[in-house]
Amino acid sequence: GRDLLDVPSVPAGCVCGIGGLDRHVLKYATLSGSKECLPLSFMALQVMPIVRVAVEPENPLQHEDLVRGLQLLNQADPSVETRVQETGELIIVASGEMHLERCVKDLEDLFARIAIRVSPPLVQFKETL
Repeated sequence: GRDLLDVPSVPAGCVCGIGGLDRHVLKYATLSGSKECLPLSFMALQVMPIVRVAVEPENPLQHEDLVRGLQLLNQADPSVETRVQETGELIIVASGEMHLERCVKDLEDLFARIAIRVSPPLVQFKETL
């Protein structure tokens, strides 16, 4: 959903978000009150990220804020990839143009909370047999 709601409990079978696990969980985890609970397998996504952009802060002094924001975006969205190239370039790879626009907006407004510059998008084409 678009809003975050504090709730005292969540019934089995419902999807919820839990804060404070960012040091322990990257994208997926199985939480249970029982030690006998087996981990659920991770979600295999049908969509591969193909649209790539480079991002940089408008103010170079906010570089660390952008790096942290990219880490949070990577944790929040299972279908986005974020990378730091060997050259230091910060990269976002998304599933499409609309997904990329949403990721950039979330990065600016929620995760990094800074103004950023975004390169023109590059689309990767891959063929397989």
